[in-house]
Amino acid sequence: MNYSLIIPIYNEARTLDKLLNDLDELSDNIEIIIVNDGSTDGTKYRLDKSNSFKIIHNSKNLGKGSSIIIGERHATTQNIILMDGDLEIDMKSIKKCITVFKENNNAVVVGSRWNEKSQSGLNINTLGNFIINYIFNFLYKTNLNDVLCCVKIIRKDILRSLNLRSEKFGIEIELMSKLAIKGTEFFEVNVVYNRRKNSQGKKLKISDSFDIIWTMIKLGIKSK
Repeated sequence: MNYSLIIPIYNEARTLDKLLNDLDELSDNIEIIIVNDGSTDGTKYRLDKSNSFKIIHNSKNLGKGSSIIIGERHATTQNIILMDGDLEIDMKSIKKCITVFKENNNAVVVGSRWNEKSQSGLNINTLGNFIINYIFNFLYKTNLNDVLCCVKIIRKDILRSLNLRSEKFGIEIELMSKLAIKGTEFFEVNVVYNRRKNSQGKKLKISDSFDIIWTMIKLGIKSK
């Protein structure tokens, strides 16, 4: 195996069967690590019936960041793929990202959800992402389109060198900020994205945006 795919999940029992079926279709070259972050809706029971993947159960809800860090510790390959388990990203996009990763000498690959079709019509989601991207690019002198996309491929040694500490959703922006501070070259890959609503289990809240923005600004200031 050349890749370890780390997927943190929390209370995804409604869509878990589809996620597991989609993961079954991925290459055998990928070690799949699912971190169940203290789910209380039957997710644990369903995962325990599967013997196809490496399953880790957190004893309580620790947060997305903590789950990614725990998952990385269990990875046995040299390349890490990060992705959420909410089915917003089409699994076929992973193969596309791996191709770009190989073509660019294993540089850091990040997904991009935003294109003309996905950004049609102004809403709180697109506006919030625009603001965060604008601030990020201004602080770190980058030209990225989607710093909060959950899809990333990165060498494990590079990921470990970042010493990530964010316990919750701030992990995405901490990772990107620390890579930008290092002068990392990013390769963005358009991914197929279907945003789900809060009623469908969307976890990210407006309050999380404040933590994300604060983390981004704090790291940016420290790097000056």
